Amino acid sequence: MKKNFAVALAAGLSFVGLAAHAVSIVAASPQGEVAQVRQVTVKFSASVVAFGDPRLADPFSVVCEGKPAAGAGRWASDRVWLYDFREALPPGTRCTAKLRTEWKPATAASAATTGAAALTGPSEFSFSTGGPAIVSMQPGEGGEIEEDQHFLIRLNGPAVEASVLANAWCEVEGIGERLPLRLVGGELREQLLKARRIAKDQAARVLVARCDRTLPNGAAVRLVWGKGIAAAANPQVVTSIEQRFRLHVRAAFTAEFSCEREKASAPCLPIRPMTLRFSAPIARELAAQVRLAPASGDALAPVFDKDDKAVEVSEVAFPKPLAENAPYSVVLPRELKDNAGRPLANAASFPLKVSTGAAPPIAKFAAAPFGIVERDADAMLPVTLRHVQSDLRPPAAAASAGAGQVRVKRLQSDADILAWYAKVQKYHETQLTAEELGLPKSQWFTTEDDTDAKGRPIKRKVERRIGTREISLLAGDSGARRLDLPQLAGGDPRPFEVVGLPLTEPGYHVVEIESLRLGQSLLDKR
Repeated sequence: MKKNFAVALAAGLSFVGLAAHAVSIVAASPQGEVAQVRQVTVKFSASVVAFGDPRLADPFSVVCEGKPAAGAGRWASDRVWLYDFREALPPGTRCTAKLRTEWKPATAASAATTGAAALTGPSEFSFSTGGPAIVSMQPGEGGEIEEDQHFLIRLNGPAVEASVLANAWCEVEGIGERLPLRLVGGELREQLLKARRIAKDQAARVLVARCDRTLPNGAAVRLVWGKGIAAAANPQVVTSIEQRFRLHVRAAFTAEFSCEREKASAPCLPIRPMTLRFSAPIARELAAQVRLAPASGDALAPVFDKDDKAVEVSEVAFPKPLAENAPYSVVLPRELKDNAGRPLANAASFPLKVSTGAAPPIAKFAAAPFGIVERDADAMLPVTLRHVQSDLRPPAAAASAGAGQVRVKRLQSDADILAWYAKVQKYHETQLTAEELGLPKSQWFTTEDDTDAKGRPIKRKVERRIGTREISLLAGDSGARRLDLPQLAGGDPRPFEVVGLPLTEPGYHVVEIESLRLGQSLLDKR
Protein backbone atom coordinates (compact mmCIF):
# COMPACT_ATOMS: atom_id res chain seq x y z
CA MET A 1 0.00 0.00 0.00
CA LYS A 2 2.78 2.43 0.79
CA LYS A 3 4.44 1.79 -2.58
CA ASN A 4 1.24 2.45 -4.55
CA PHE A 5 0.67 5.69 -2.63
CA ALA A 6 4.18 6.92 -3.41
CA VAL A 7 3.76 6.27 -7.11
CA ALA A 8 0.43 8.06 -7.22
CA LEU A 9 1.88 11.06 -5.37
CA ALA A 10 4.79 11.30 -7.80
CA ALA A 11 2.41 11.23 -10.77
CA GLY A 12 0.36 13.96 -9.20
CA LEU A 13 3.37 16.20 -8.73
CA SER A 14 4.36 15.70 -12.36
CA PHE A 15 0.86 16.70 -13.50
CA VAL A 16 0.97 19.91 -11.48
CA GLY A 17 4.44 20.83 -12.87
CA LEU A 18 3.27 20.59 -16.49
CA ALA A 19 0.16 22.62 -15.86
CA ALA A 20 2.30 25.45 -14.55
CA HIS A 21 4.06 25.93 -17.94
CA ALA A 22 1.62 27.26 -20.53
CA VAL A 23 2.56 27.15 -24.23
CA SER A 24 2.96 30.48 -26.03
CA ILE A 25 3.50 31.73 -29.57
CA VAL A 26 6.99 33.24 -29.57
CA ALA A 27 7.31 34.33 -33.23
CA ALA A 28 5.11 34.85 -36.26
CA SER A 29 6.20 36.16 -39.66
CA PRO A 30 5.80 37.96 -41.93
CA GLN A 31 4.15 40.99 -40.36
CA GLY A 32 3.67 44.51 -41.63
CA GLU A 33 4.76 45.26 -45.22
CA VAL A 34 6.97 42.72 -47.00
CA ALA A 35 7.79 42.94 -50.71
CA GLN A 36 7.84 39.22 -51.48
CA VAL A 37 5.96 36.59 -49.50
CA ARG A 38 6.05 32.85 -50.23
CA GLN A 39 5.64 31.45 -46.71
CA VAL A 40 4.08 32.09 -43.27
CA THR A 41 5.96 30.86 -40.17
CA VAL A 42 4.65 30.40 -36.61
CA LYS A 43 6.93 29.24 -33.76
CA PHE A 44 5.72 27.90 -30.38
CA SER A 45 7.61 27.98 -27.08
CA ALA A 46 7.24 24.22 -26.52
CA SER A 47 6.19 21.05 -28.26
CA VAL A 48 2.54 21.32 -29.34
CA VAL A 49 2.07 18.36 -31.71
CA ALA A 50 3.18 14.76 -31.96
CA PHE A 51 5.65 15.35 -34.77
CA GLY A 52 5.42 12.80 -37.58
CA ASP A 53 1.65 12.35 -37.62
CA PRO A 54 0.40 13.29 -41.14
CA ARG A 55 -3.07 14.00 -39.82
CA LEU A 56 -1.97 16.99 -37.75
CA ALA A 57 -4.36 19.94 -38.07
CA ASP A 58 -3.34 23.47 -39.08
CA PRO A 59 -3.40 25.85 -36.09
CA PHE A 60 -3.99 28.96 -38.23
CA SER A 61 -6.20 29.87 -41.17
CA VAL A 62 -4.69 32.20 -43.78
CA VAL A 63 -7.01 34.56 -45.65
CA CYS A 64 -5.91 37.03 -48.37
CA GLU A 65 -8.18 39.80 -49.62
CA GLY A 66 -11.18 38.10 -47.97
CA LYS A 67 -10.56 34.70 -49.58
CA PRO A 68 -8.73 31.59 -48.34
CA ALA A 69 -5.12 31.71 -49.56
CA ALA A 70 -3.95 29.35 -52.28
CA GLY A 71 -1.49 27.13 -50.48
CA ALA A 72 -1.07 24.49 -47.80
CA GLY A 73 0.11 24.25 -44.21
CA ARG A 74 2.64 21.78 -42.78
CA TRP A 75 4.58 21.15 -39.57
CA ALA A 76 8.35 21.62 -39.92
CA SER A 77 8.86 20.34 -36.36
CA ASP A 78 6.86 19.79 -33.19
CA ARG A 79 7.21 23.55 -32.50
CA VAL A 80 7.20 25.18 -35.97
CA TRP A 81 4.25 25.44 -38.36
CA LEU A 82 4.60 26.71 -41.96
CA TYR A 83 2.14 27.79 -44.59
CA ASP A 84 3.49 27.68 -48.18
CA PHE A 85 1.80 29.77 -50.87
CA ARG A 86 1.59 28.15 -54.29
CA GLU A 87 2.99 31.31 -55.86
CA ALA A 88 4.66 34.43 -54.49
CA LEU A 89 1.97 36.91 -53.53
CA PRO A 90 1.60 39.80 -55.99
CA PRO A 91 1.98 43.41 -54.84
CA GLY A 92 -1.06 45.06 -53.30
CA THR A 93 -2.12 41.88 -51.43
CA ARG A 94 -3.26 41.96 -47.76
CA CYS A 95 -3.41 38.74 -45.74
CA THR A 96 -4.42 37.74 -42.20
CA ALA A 97 -3.40 34.61 -40.28
CA LYS A 98 -5.83 33.77 -37.45
CA LEU A 99 -5.67 31.03 -34.83
CA ARG A 100 -8.42 28.43 -35.30
CA THR A 101 -10.71 28.34 -32.24
CA GLU A 102 -11.02 24.57 -32.40
CA TRP A 103 -7.26 23.93 -32.41
CA LYS A 104 -5.65 22.76 -29.15
CA PRO A 105 -2.08 21.57 -28.33
CA ALA A 106 -2.26 17.80 -28.74
CA THR A 107 0.97 16.18 -27.48
CA ALA A 108 1.20 14.00 -24.41
CA ALA A 109 3.47 16.57 -22.79
CA SER A 110 0.71 19.15 -23.03
CA ALA A 111 -2.24 16.90 -22.29
CA ALA A 112 -2.95 18.81 -19.13
CA THR A 113 -2.99 22.18 -20.88
CA THR A 114 -6.46 22.03 -22.43
CA GLY A 115 -8.58 25.07 -23.17
CA ALA A 116 -7.77 28.52 -24.57
CA ALA A 117 -5.93 29.61 -21.46
CA ALA A 118 -3.18 27.04 -22.16
CA LEU A 119 -2.00 28.91 -25.30
CA THR A 120 -0.74 32.47 -24.85
CA GLY A 121 0.66 35.08 -27.20
CA PRO A 122 -0.79 36.66 -30.37
CA SER A 123 -3.60 34.71 -31.99
CA GLU A 124 -3.87 36.88 -35.12
CA PHE A 125 -1.40 38.81 -37.29
CA SER A 126 -1.55 40.55 -40.66
CA PHE A 127 0.81 41.48 -43.45
CA SER A 128 0.74 43.02 -46.91
CA THR A 129 3.03 42.91 -49.91
CA GLY A 130 2.98 46.66 -50.42
CA GLY A 131 3.55 48.25 -53.78
CA PRO A 132 5.46 46.68 -56.69
CA ALA A 133 9.12 45.98 -55.92
CA ILE A 134 12.04 45.31 -58.27
CA VAL A 135 13.07 41.65 -58.06
CA SER A 136 15.98 41.92 -60.52
CA MET A 137 17.34 44.32 -63.09
CA GLN A 138 19.67 44.02 -66.06
CA PRO A 139 22.29 45.50 -65.99
CA GLY A 140 22.34 44.94 -62.25
CA GLU A 141 23.80 46.67 -59.21
CA GLY A 142 27.33 47.99 -59.82
CA GLY A 143 27.20 47.25 -63.55
CA GLU A 144 28.71 49.28 -66.38
CA ILE A 145 26.09 50.77 -68.68
CA GLU A 146 25.99 52.46 -72.07
CA GLU A 147 25.25 56.13 -72.63
CA ASP A 148 21.67 55.32 -73.80
CA GLN A 149 21.24 52.15 -71.75
CA HIS A 150 17.90 50.30 -71.76
CA PHE A 151 17.07 48.50 -68.50
CA LEU A 152 15.13 45.25 -68.24
CA ILE A 153 13.30 45.50 -64.89
CA ARG A 154 11.54 42.48 -63.36
CA LEU A 155 8.87 43.24 -60.73
CA ASN A 156 7.09 41.03 -58.23
CA GLY A 157 3.86 42.05 -59.92
CA PRO A 158 2.43 44.49 -62.48
CA ALA A 159 2.64 48.22 -61.69
CA VAL A 160 0.54 51.19 -62.77
CA GLU A 161 2.68 52.79 -65.50
CA ALA A 162 1.60 56.35 -64.70
CA SER A 163 2.81 55.92 -61.11
CA VAL A 164 6.15 54.57 -62.39
CA LEU A 165 6.65 57.63 -64.61
CA ALA A 166 5.84 59.91 -61.66
CA ASN A 167 7.91 58.16 -58.98
CA ALA A 168 10.95 56.50 -60.61
CA TRP A 169 13.97 58.40 -61.88
CA CYS A 170 17.70 58.46 -62.61
CA GLU A 171 20.25 60.42 -60.55
CA VAL A 172 23.44 61.27 -62.44
CA GLU A 173 26.71 62.54 -61.00
CA GLY A 174 27.27 66.12 -62.13
CA ILE A 175 23.63 66.74 -63.08
CA GLY A 176 21.72 68.59 -60.39
CA GLU A 177 18.25 67.35 -61.35
CA ARG A 178 16.39 64.07 -61.50
CA LEU A 179 16.06 62.50 -64.92
CA PRO A 180 12.64 60.84 -65.31
CA LEU A 181 12.58 57.12 -66.07
CA ARG A 182 10.96 56.57 -69.46
CA LEU A 183 9.16 53.30 -70.31
CA VAL A 184 9.85 51.73 -73.69
CA GLY A 185 7.12 49.87 -75.55
CA GLY A 186 6.26 48.72 -79.00
CA GLU A 187 8.49 46.64 -81.24
CA LEU A 188 11.69 47.31 -79.28
CA ARG A 189 10.11 45.99 -76.09
CA GLU A 190 8.84 42.90 -77.90
CA GLN A 191 12.30 42.23 -79.34
CA LEU A 192 13.92 42.47 -75.92
CA LEU A 193 11.34 40.19 -74.29
CA LYS A 194 11.78 37.65 -77.06
CA ALA A 195 15.58 37.81 -76.84
CA ARG A 196 15.38 37.20 -73.07
CA ARG A 197 12.81 34.39 -73.58
CA ILE A 198 10.27 35.96 -71.24
CA ALA A 199 6.94 34.14 -71.40
CA LYS A 200 3.79 36.07 -72.22
CA ASP A 201 2.22 35.32 -68.83
CA GLN A 202 5.24 36.98 -67.18
CA ALA A 203 5.52 39.96 -69.53
CA ALA A 204 3.18 42.13 -67.43
CA ARG A 205 5.76 42.01 -64.61
CA VAL A 206 8.59 43.21 -66.86
CA LEU A 207 9.37 46.82 -67.75
CA VAL A 208 11.81 48.11 -70.38
CA ALA A 209 13.00 51.57 -69.36
CA ARG A 210 15.72 54.16 -69.96
CA CYS A 211 16.82 57.45 -68.43
CA ASP A 212 15.33 60.52 -70.10
CA ARG A 213 18.71 61.82 -71.36
CA THR A 214 21.92 60.48 -72.85
CA LEU A 215 24.25 59.82 -69.93
CA PRO A 216 27.74 61.38 -69.70
CA ASN A 217 30.71 59.04 -70.04
CA GLY A 218 32.30 57.89 -66.80
CA ALA A 219 29.52 59.24 -64.57
CA ALA A 220 28.09 57.46 -61.54
CA VAL A 221 24.34 56.78 -61.95
CA ARG A 222 21.60 55.65 -59.57
CA LEU A 223 18.30 54.24 -60.78
CA VAL A 224 15.72 55.00 -58.08
CA TRP A 225 12.47 53.05 -57.67
CA GLY A 226 10.74 55.55 -55.42
CA LYS A 227 7.82 55.71 -53.02
CA GLY A 228 4.28 55.96 -54.40
CA ILE A 229 4.41 53.39 -57.23
CA ALA A 230 1.02 51.67 -57.32
CA ALA A 231 0.20 47.99 -57.80
CA ALA A 232 -1.96 47.29 -60.86
CA ALA A 233 -4.00 44.75 -58.88
CA ASN A 234 -4.79 47.28 -56.14
CA PRO A 235 -3.85 50.90 -57.00
CA GLN A 236 -4.57 51.99 -53.43
CA VAL A 237 -1.46 50.07 -52.33
CA VAL A 238 1.79 51.86 -53.20
CA THR A 239 5.48 51.44 -52.45
CA SER A 240 6.63 52.94 -49.16
CA ILE A 241 10.34 52.05 -49.42
CA GLU A 242 12.81 53.29 -52.06
CA GLN A 243 15.05 50.91 -53.98
CA ARG A 244 18.33 52.29 -55.34
CA PHE A 245 20.65 50.65 -57.86
CA ARG A 246 24.17 52.03 -58.36
CA LEU A 247 25.61 51.91 -61.88
CA HIS A 248 28.49 53.42 -63.82
CA VAL A 249 28.48 54.78 -67.37
CA ARG A 250 31.28 53.37 -69.50
CA ALA A 251 34.19 55.59 -70.44
CA ALA A 252 34.27 57.37 -73.80
CA PHE A 253 35.86 55.53 -76.72
CA THR A 254 39.42 56.86 -76.86
CA ALA A 255 42.84 55.85 -78.14
CA GLU A 256 45.92 56.22 -75.92
CA PHE A 257 49.52 56.01 -77.08
CA SER A 258 52.23 54.68 -74.79
CA CYS A 259 55.90 53.82 -74.96
CA GLU A 260 58.74 53.17 -72.55
CA ARG A 261 60.92 56.14 -71.64
CA GLU A 262 63.98 56.71 -69.51
CA LYS A 263 62.19 59.62 -67.83
CA ALA A 264 58.67 61.01 -68.01
CA SER A 265 59.72 63.93 -70.22
CA ALA A 266 62.08 61.91 -72.42
CA PRO A 267 61.26 60.62 -75.94
CA CYS A 268 60.43 56.97 -76.55
CA LEU A 269 63.09 54.28 -76.32
CA PRO A 270 63.69 53.01 -79.87
CA ILE A 271 64.41 49.47 -78.65
CA ARG A 272 61.07 49.03 -76.85
CA PRO A 273 57.55 48.65 -78.31
CA MET A 274 55.26 51.56 -79.14
CA THR A 275 51.65 50.72 -78.30
CA LEU A 276 48.25 52.22 -79.10
CA ARG A 277 45.49 51.13 -76.71
CA PHE A 278 41.74 51.56 -77.26
CA SER A 279 39.28 51.94 -74.39
CA ALA A 280 36.86 49.59 -76.20
CA PRO A 281 37.46 46.75 -78.68
CA ILE A 282 37.64 47.51 -82.40
CA ALA A 283 37.50 45.23 -85.43
CA ARG A 284 40.84 43.58 -86.23
CA GLU A 285 40.52 44.77 -89.82
CA LEU A 286 40.39 48.40 -88.64
CA ALA A 287 43.27 47.90 -86.23
CA ALA A 288 45.42 46.55 -89.05
CA GLN A 289 45.02 49.90 -90.87
CA VAL A 290 46.73 51.90 -88.09
CA ARG A 291 50.18 53.14 -89.18
CA LEU A 292 53.36 54.52 -87.62
CA ALA A 293 54.67 56.91 -90.24
CA PRO A 294 58.29 58.25 -90.22
CA ALA A 295 59.18 61.68 -91.59
CA SER A 296 60.34 59.94 -94.76
CA GLY A 297 60.03 56.41 -96.00
CA ASP A 298 57.38 53.72 -95.72
CA ALA A 299 54.89 53.69 -92.86
CA LEU A 300 55.00 50.75 -90.45
CA ALA A 301 51.98 48.49 -89.96
CA PRO A 302 51.21 47.05 -86.51
CA VAL A 303 52.30 43.52 -85.64
CA PHE A 304 49.93 40.88 -84.26
CA ASP A 305 50.55 37.62 -82.49
CA LYS A 306 50.29 34.87 -85.13
CA ASP A 307 48.43 32.62 -82.69
CA ASP A 308 45.86 35.28 -81.84
CA LYS A 309 42.85 34.82 -84.13
CA ALA A 310 40.50 37.22 -82.33
CA VAL A 311 38.23 39.27 -84.60
CA GLU A 312 38.39 42.22 -82.20
CA VAL A 313 41.40 43.79 -80.49
CA SER A 314 41.95 46.46 -77.85
CA GLU A 315 45.54 47.43 -78.68
CA VAL A 316 48.15 47.40 -81.42
CA ALA A 317 51.95 47.44 -81.20
CA PHE A 318 54.51 48.50 -83.79
CA PRO A 319 57.67 46.60 -84.71
CA LYS A 320 60.98 47.35 -82.98
CA PRO A 321 63.72 48.45 -82.97
CA LEU A 322 63.12 51.85 -84.54
CA ALA A 323 65.55 54.47 -85.70
CA GLU A 324 67.14 56.56 -82.95
CA ASN A 325 66.29 60.26 -82.56
CA ALA A 326 63.62 60.09 -85.25
CA PRO A 327 60.16 61.73 -85.55
CA TYR A 328 57.06 59.61 -86.25
CA SER A 329 53.29 60.07 -86.54
CA VAL A 330 50.57 57.66 -85.40
CA VAL A 331 47.94 57.69 -88.16
CA LEU A 332 44.45 56.19 -87.70
CA PRO A 333 42.02 55.01 -90.41
CA ARG A 334 39.14 57.31 -91.24
CA GLU A 335 35.88 56.89 -89.32
CA LEU A 336 37.43 54.64 -86.70
CA LYS A 337 34.64 53.20 -84.49
CA ASP A 338 34.46 50.69 -81.67
CA ASN A 339 32.38 47.51 -81.66
CA ALA A 340 29.35 49.53 -80.49
CA GLY A 341 29.64 51.96 -83.40
CA ARG A 342 30.94 54.88 -81.33
CA PRO A 343 33.37 57.30 -83.02
CA LEU A 344 36.69 58.10 -81.40
CA ALA A 345 36.20 60.84 -78.79
CA ASN A 346 39.76 62.13 -79.12
CA ALA A 347 40.04 61.81 -82.90
CA ALA A 348 41.27 65.43 -83.07
CA SER A 349 44.53 64.33 -81.40
CA PHE A 350 45.50 62.27 -84.46
CA PRO A 351 47.73 62.05 -86.42
CA LEU A 352 49.73 62.02 -83.17
CA LYS A 353 53.36 63.16 -83.35
CA VAL A 354 55.83 61.05 -81.35
CA SER A 355 59.58 60.64 -81.46
CA THR A 356 62.35 58.31 -80.42
CA GLY A 357 65.42 59.29 -78.45
CA ALA A 358 68.82 57.71 -78.28
CA ALA A 359 69.02 54.08 -77.29
CA PRO A 360 69.72 53.85 -73.54
CA PRO A 361 73.26 53.26 -72.35
CA ILE A 362 74.23 49.72 -71.41
CA ALA A 363 77.11 48.17 -69.51
CA LYS A 364 76.22 44.57 -68.86
CA PHE A 365 78.25 41.47 -68.07
CA ALA A 366 77.43 38.37 -70.08
CA ALA A 367 76.92 36.53 -66.78
CA ALA A 368 76.20 38.11 -63.41
CA PRO A 369 76.78 37.91 -60.53
CA PHE A 370 78.97 34.88 -61.32
CA GLY A 371 80.45 33.59 -64.56
CA ILE A 372 83.20 31.31 -65.86
CA VAL A 373 85.78 32.21 -68.54
CA GLU A 374 87.98 29.57 -70.21
CA ARG A 375 91.59 29.79 -69.07
CA ASP A 376 94.39 30.75 -71.53
CA ALA A 377 93.83 31.46 -75.26
CA ASP A 378 93.56 35.20 -74.56
CA ALA A 379 90.88 34.86 -71.88
CA MET A 380 88.27 37.61 -72.19
CA LEU A 381 85.27 38.47 -70.04
CA PRO A 382 82.43 39.49 -72.47
CA VAL A 383 80.72 42.80 -71.71
CA THR A 384 77.90 44.45 -73.67
CA LEU A 385 78.31 48.20 -74.11
CA ARG A 386 76.30 50.99 -75.69
CA HIS A 387 76.80 54.73 -75.38
CA VAL A 388 79.17 54.37 -72.40
CA GLN A 389 82.39 53.68 -74.28
CA SER A 390 83.71 57.23 -73.85
CA ASP A 391 83.40 56.73 -70.09
CA LEU A 392 85.56 53.61 -70.15
CA ARG A 393 88.58 54.73 -72.18
CA PRO A 394 91.97 55.23 -70.53
CA PRO A 395 92.17 58.47 -68.46
CA ALA A 396 94.25 60.33 -71.08
CA ALA A 397 91.42 59.96 -73.61
CA ALA A 398 88.57 60.47 -71.16
CA ALA A 399 86.11 63.21 -71.92
CA SER A 400 86.11 64.51 -68.34
CA ALA A 401 87.50 63.92 -64.91
CA GLY A 402 84.26 62.17 -64.03
CA ALA A 403 84.80 59.37 -66.53
CA GLY A 404 84.02 55.83 -65.46
CA GLN A 405 86.41 52.99 -64.86
CA VAL A 406 86.78 49.25 -65.10
CA ARG A 407 88.32 47.84 -61.94
CA VAL A 408 89.47 44.30 -61.29
CA LYS A 409 90.63 42.56 -58.11
CA ARG A 410 92.29 39.14 -58.27
CA LEU A 411 91.54 37.06 -55.19
CA GLN A 412 94.49 35.29 -53.56
CA SER A 413 93.10 32.99 -50.87
CA ASP A 414 90.21 30.62 -50.30
CA ALA A 415 88.94 32.89 -47.52
CA ASP A 416 88.88 35.87 -49.90
CA ILE A 417 87.06 33.82 -52.53
CA LEU A 418 84.32 32.75 -50.11
CA ALA A 419 83.97 36.23 -48.60
CA TRP A 420 83.76 38.00 -51.97
CA TYR A 421 81.40 35.41 -53.44
CA ALA A 422 78.98 36.07 -50.56
CA LYS A 423 79.47 39.83 -50.82
CA VAL A 424 78.76 40.01 -54.56
CA GLN A 425 75.64 37.87 -54.09
CA LYS A 426 74.46 40.21 -51.32
CA TYR A 427 74.96 43.37 -53.40
CA HIS A 428 73.51 42.01 -56.65
CA GLU A 429 70.60 44.18 -57.95
CA THR A 430 69.02 45.03 -54.60
CA GLN A 431 68.74 47.69 -51.90
CA LEU A 432 70.42 47.76 -48.50
CA THR A 433 69.99 50.02 -45.51
CA ALA A 434 72.55 52.70 -44.76
CA GLU A 435 73.39 50.78 -41.59
CA GLU A 436 74.07 47.58 -43.58
CA LEU A 437 76.34 49.57 -45.91
CA GLY A 438 78.40 50.77 -42.96
CA LEU A 439 77.59 54.46 -43.37
CA PRO A 440 77.87 56.81 -40.36
CA LYS A 441 74.96 56.57 -37.92
CA SER A 442 73.95 60.13 -38.75
CA GLN A 443 73.06 58.93 -42.27
CA TRP A 444 70.94 55.93 -41.27
CA PHE A 445 67.59 57.77 -41.39
CA THR A 446 65.90 60.47 -43.43
CA THR A 447 62.96 62.72 -42.48
CA GLU A 448 59.79 62.78 -44.56
CA ASP A 449 56.62 64.88 -44.39
CA ASP A 450 53.54 62.93 -43.28
CA THR A 451 50.23 63.37 -41.46
CA ASP A 452 49.00 61.83 -38.21
CA ALA A 453 45.67 60.09 -37.58
CA LYS A 454 43.92 63.49 -37.34
CA GLY A 455 45.43 64.77 -40.58
CA ARG A 456 47.93 67.11 -38.93
CA PRO A 457 51.32 67.53 -40.64
CA ILE A 458 54.20 65.76 -38.90
CA LYS A 459 57.80 64.76 -39.60
CA ARG A 460 58.44 61.03 -39.73
CA LYS A 461 61.82 59.33 -39.47
CA VAL A 462 62.29 56.74 -42.23
CA GLU A 463 65.05 54.15 -42.54
CA ARG A 464 67.31 55.10 -45.43
CA ARG A 465 67.66 52.47 -48.15
CA ILE A 466 70.20 52.74 -50.96
CA GLY A 467 70.31 50.90 -54.27
CA THR A 468 73.45 48.76 -54.52
CA ARG A 469 74.07 50.09 -58.05
CA GLU A 470 75.02 53.37 -56.37
CA ILE A 471 77.76 51.71 -54.29
CA SER A 472 81.29 50.87 -55.43
CA LEU A 473 82.87 47.81 -53.85
CA LEU A 474 86.34 48.34 -55.34
CA ALA A 475 86.84 52.14 -55.48
CA GLY A 476 88.65 52.25 -52.14
CA ASP A 477 90.22 48.80 -52.32
CA SER A 478 94.04 48.98 -52.51
CA GLY A 479 94.15 45.52 -54.07
CA ALA A 480 92.05 46.57 -57.09
CA ARG A 481 93.64 47.84 -60.28
CA ARG A 482 92.32 49.73 -63.28
CA LEU A 483 91.71 47.71 -66.43
CA ASP A 484 92.04 49.65 -69.69
CA LEU A 485 90.12 48.77 -72.81
CA PRO A 486 92.45 49.63 -75.71
CA GLN A 487 90.11 48.08 -78.26
CA LEU A 488 87.61 50.91 -77.82
CA ALA A 489 88.27 53.08 -80.84
CA GLY A 490 86.12 55.22 -83.09
CA GLY A 491 83.71 58.09 -82.75
CA ASP A 492 81.06 58.72 -80.12
CA PRO A 493 78.40 57.95 -79.30
CA ARG A 494 79.23 54.35 -80.09
CA PRO A 495 76.46 51.86 -80.88
CA PHE A 496 75.69 48.54 -79.29
CA GLU A 497 78.70 46.21 -79.21
CA VAL A 498 80.24 43.37 -77.23
CA VAL A 499 83.86 43.76 -76.08
CA GLY A 500 86.20 41.55 -74.11
CA LEU A 501 87.86 42.47 -70.81
CA PRO A 502 91.28 40.76 -70.80
CA LEU A 503 91.96 38.59 -67.76
CA THR A 504 95.64 37.63 -68.16
CA GLU A 505 96.00 35.65 -64.94
CA PRO A 506 94.09 32.56 -63.86
CA GLY A 507 91.99 32.52 -60.72
CA TYR A 508 88.98 34.28 -59.29
CA HIS A 509 88.43 37.95 -60.14
CA VAL A 510 86.00 40.60 -58.97
CA VAL A 511 85.23 42.99 -61.86
CA GLU A 512 83.38 46.32 -61.52
CA ILE A 513 82.31 48.83 -64.20
CA GLU A 514 81.60 52.42 -63.17
CA SER A 515 79.92 54.71 -65.72
CA LEU A 516 78.74 58.23 -64.98
CA ARG A 517 76.58 58.23 -68.11
CA LEU A 518 74.91 54.95 -67.18
CA GLY A 519 74.20 56.23 -63.67
CA GLN A 520 72.61 59.41 -65.00
CA SER A 521 70.35 57.27 -67.19
CA LEU A 522 69.27 54.74 -64.58
CA LEU A 523 69.23 56.64 -61.29
CA ASP A 524 67.20 59.59 -60.02
CA LYS A 525 70.28 61.52 -58.97
CA ARG A 526 73.76 62.14 -60.36
